[in-house]
Amino acid sequence: MKTYIYKIFAVLLIVSTVSCKKSFLDRVPSDFINESEVFGNIDNAEGFLNNTYSGIPTWRYGAGHAYVSAAMTDEAYQLWSDGAILFNTGAWNPSNFLPVSDEWGNTYSRIRAINIFLTNFDKIPEDPNVPGRKARMKGEALLLRGFYHSILFRGWGKIPLMDQPLSPATDGDAVFLKRSEYAEVMDFIIKDLDAGMALLPPKHSAGLWGRVTKTIGLAIKSRLYLYYASPLLNPANDQARWQKAAQASKEALDMALAEGYVLEPNYADAFLKYANSECIWGRNIGTGAVDGIDQVMQTLGHAGWSNCGPVQSFVDAYQMKNGLPITDPASGWDPKHPYTNRDPRLNATVLYPGARWKGRTINIYGQDRPSTIQPGTHYWWRKYLTESLNLNNNTGGVTKAFSIYRTGELYLNYAEAQNEVAGPDGTVYAAINAIRKRAGMPDIPAGLSKDQMRDAMRQERRIELAFEGHRFWDVRRWKIAEVVDNKPVYGVNYTLSATNPTDTTFTYFEMQKRTFDPRKHYFMPIPQPEIDKLVGKNPGFKQTEGW
Repeated sequence: MKTYIYKIFAVLLIVSTVSCKKSFLDRVPSDFINESEVFGNIDNAEGFLNNTYSGIPTWRYGAGHAYVSAAMTDEAYQLWSDGAILFNTGAWNPSNFLPVSDEWGNTYSRIRAINIFLTNFDKIPEDPNVPGRKARMKGEALLLRGFYHSILFRGWGKIPLMDQPLSPATDGDAVFLKRSEYAEVMDFIIKDLDAGMALLPPKHSAGLWGRVTKTIGLAIKSRLYLYYASPLLNPANDQARWQKAAQASKEALDMALAEGYVLEPNYADAFLKYANSECIWGRNIGTGAVDGIDQVMQTLGHAGWSNCGPVQSFVDAYQMKNGLPITDPASGWDPKHPYTNRDPRLNATVLYPGARWKGRTINIYGQDRPSTIQPGTHYWWRKYLTESLNLNNNTGGVTKAFSIYRTGELYLNYAEAQNEVAGPDGTVYAAINAIRKRAGMPDIPAGLSKDQMRDAMRQERRIELAFEGHRFWDVRRWKIAEVVDNKPVYGVNYTLSATNPTDTTFTYFEMQKRTFDPRKHYFMPIPQPEIDKLVGKNPGFKQTEGW
């Protein structure tokens, strides 16, 4: 194996990684040092490992992340991203700019670093002052390798499995890669996750918050088994896969609750409090100022950039507070007051025309008017945004966390899988109703069929997990993207009556026609430069089918 020179970073990004408690990892960066020096010192070795955390998801970057993925499905419309426009109009390909292309290379680079760490693990000395430290580090490396492979599996399906630190193809060495079948990928990931969890506690002490744990590992397995059981990867509807998904989700939920990861009493606090009780694993997203989420999402009138607005179909998906959809004549929905008496999560998630925000009413014909060059939907994110933050002078902000895994998801993972296994039994109702009760919504109606409960569960995921990076992948694994992402998206306008200030007429305008090709868009293409690197070296490494 070649000897490489590495720089050990303090891992600025991992300092932002949280178990939604105060954070950690104050490692001092070293200068460039060789491999023997890295792994001959446990502090340096841990610094190397720390840097592998830098690829975990955040709110802003990558297809699996909240900001970009929301604009590439029926949640939102993004103003600035050429990549999102190419994606939504079907003009993307393996060679042009893709909001997803970096995820392939960045994730494999973290896996390669983890493999270097594991290859050199025996060289790392024990820490006489901290028994079990070295074993814990190995557990982290294995679990992270499984996690990163799960990210690739979600997007590309059949992927190369990396358990050795292969040299880059540009080094002139032989590189032999193949895209493994789904079952082989699953076995590899589960093996890594189980081996890592065996060396990790359910929860870390304060000094190690943010590092992976057994509870995080179980949450990863919950989502992984759910995806594997879903129609995209399970067209034969193998019930054994659903049983594993239900079992894994139940185990993850039970451990999360036992370790104190309980639902926040107030839905909004799960996104506005850094140390919230619900977040199992997350990223620090700061106070939201200075190019943060508040800056990017708020109206121009509040010194924001108004970059990514919810679309009308997403707003329409919120039920009335009585639990009925707005399309039901008995719901009480009033088209002249369309946001009144809706699911309380709408107010916690979306800023709409007429909403009160920072002491005044949102006015799309006044200071909140979007740019004429870059018109918006006239909706804005509210989820994750701090009302007390003043972007003009950067005061009033609070540190917040973006959840990668939270307890609310585990309830819904279990409900979905268990419904497929046993139909809507009492545990399915209990799981969904726990989420709805916290939101201030009535229970799901009794007596639903399996198909009706599936629809109810999908509706609940869409609302509960909005803007958290789930919808992009949910509509793919359910194989409904060819319906929901294959039609126009709309924004809203309104006019006020000159004689009656309460008489408002809302109209809806088309923002963008969207295209989804079911022949190829369910899986991501490998970036063409990655294919080109291996021309003549690895002819068996193929582009994703359809591309």
